[in-house]
Amino acid sequence: MRQKISGTGGMILVKMLKECGVEYLFTNPGSAETGLFAAVAEDGDLRIAMAKHEGLVSAMADGYSRTSGKVGVAIAHVTGGSLQMAGQLYNAQMAGSAVVVIAGDWTMEVQDFRGLTPFPGLSQAELMRGVTKEARCAYQVSYQPEALTVATARAMREATNPPTGPVFISVNANLFQQEGLEAEIGEGAGYQIEGPGAARPQTIEAIARKLGECGCPALMFGDDVWNQNAQDEAVQLAELLGAPVFSSRATSANFPTHHPLSCGGYPVEKGFSEVTGLQPDLLFMVGCRGLHGSAEEPTVMQIGPNPTLMGRHYPLDLAAQCNLKDTLPALCDAISGMYGVDTIELWRNQRAKVSTYAKLLLEREEAVVREHADDEVIHPSLLEAQMATLLPKDSIIIGENPTARTTLLPFGHQQMWRFGGGGGSLGWAVGGAVGAKIGIGDERPVVLSIGDGSLTYSAAGFWSMARYKTPVLTVVSNNDSYQVVRINWAREMPDSQMVREGKYPGLFLGGPSIDYAGLARSQGVDGERVTDPSELEAALKRGIDCILKENRPYLLDVVVAREGIGHESEWHQGWQM
Repeated sequence: MRQKISGTGGMILVKMLKECGVEYLFTNPGSAETGLFAAVAEDGDLRIAMAKHEGLVSAMADGYSRTSGKVGVAIAHVTGGSLQMAGQLYNAQMAGSAVVVIAGDWTMEVQDFRGLTPFPGLSQAELMRGVTKEARCAYQVSYQPEALTVATARAMREATNPPTGPVFISVNANLFQQEGLEAEIGEGAGYQIEGPGAARPQTIEAIARKLGECGCPALMFGDDVWNQNAQDEAVQLAELLGAPVFSSRATSANFPTHHPLSCGGYPVEKGFSEVTGLQPDLLFMVGCRGLHGSAEEPTVMQIGPNPTLMGRHYPLDLAAQCNLKDTLPALCDAISGMYGVDTIELWRNQRAKVSTYAKLLLEREEAVVREHADDEVIHPSLLEAQMATLLPKDSIIIGENPTARTTLLPFGHQQMWRFGGGGGSLGWAVGGAVGAKIGIGDERPVVLSIGDGSLTYSAAGFWSMARYKTPVLTVVSNNDSYQVVRINWAREMPDSQMVREGKYPGLFLGGPSIDYAGLARSQGVDGERVTDPSELEAALKRGIDCILKENRPYLLDVVVAREGIGHESEWHQGWQM
């Protein structure tokens, strides 16, 4: 029921946020938001989750949204603080995370420029538009108090309805403090808008016919499968067809990685055809927000709730905007009705060796573990194997470790969950892990798997872990290197002098090395450095006990071997002042 409320602009906003079910505000406070924080202190219900950098703030709101299923609300400080968030809002944009950022705005008509505000002629909302949902969801509230509630309701709708993503609201700082304002609230959870339903019957029939007519469909399940809780339905479709499943830059575990039809990354490796005798001739993308690279198959179909990035650089033979939870069962029914039991069984027999290939991927990784079992330096495969064995099977893995080995870790909605940044902008995972733990509570343990190169972007986040006693186990893969960049450079220019001589500018992170356990301890998080392979198992057990039994965060700084071409290089220019 709608009702009139009164008070300062800050109090009106607080009441509206509570009406929308908001419990936490993620922030690094600033002066322009004085009236808002005064209202938060007076009201007493909203919990402040603070970080010491705005990038951490937006990552915390993002991680919270992903595990709680609620909107993550962040409060930024004018333009300077908002722009500090940009890299992590880009991740939220690419992942489709439901995040709302509210920032005070000091811009005035007479004095059109002051510190921390946009350059004259620009608006704060416009500056942030590029890292919002569809690069359009940035709004300005200047003078009207009723616009506070309208803009907040609009932001909640925009953030949570497909295509989901971050929304930015810029609010005149004076409005937060102004007394005697009136506005209307009462929409409550009504900001949700019913999304698209199942695809039309004729569309489902056309998809079913193409899947049945091809020789070997390749299935790809994207993040909207996770977002719409359609993982079981994805498994049902794959098993009905006996079709291989490939992944491409997903930020969550949308299909069980240890399922006998899970065949690794896309594009399809040459070894797949050699082992199975099959050549995929149709790519069916389900819930994918576009495709990284080109589509190699002659026929491409795509369905999902988000049409924005469908077919932007690759041809589509058929596409539909639809709800996956409803469409996938209808598609399975259509296939079964159209082709019958005998034909479907024939497909499965023809594709029986898909499971052989999937098993081979695991066996190949297990062989790497055995090969390096007696190494003097901890090999990444040993860390992977120990984590797969020791971590609770219901762990949530927050990952920002581009070259980490993960094949042996059983990811899937009924196993370990996995979340990554989304856009590749480093600095997401520490804040993301804190927010994820706040969002999931005691339901699942949270483990942060992060490379040393990534960690240095957001190491101030350990302070937030300690302050809020969020029991996150951080496992740092420390190889003193930006390994993924070195591997990419060597792939792009294998014959360059840089690669031949092993002189990679700016990629060696030692000289001096950083004591990450000491860095965490300085902020209130206990930890230890692990260098001996024989000590790794015991260290992991100590860390797991710390988060599960003592309910406090812990960090393991694991010194691991570098891999790939040029791994032995520690070259850097070495100049000093």
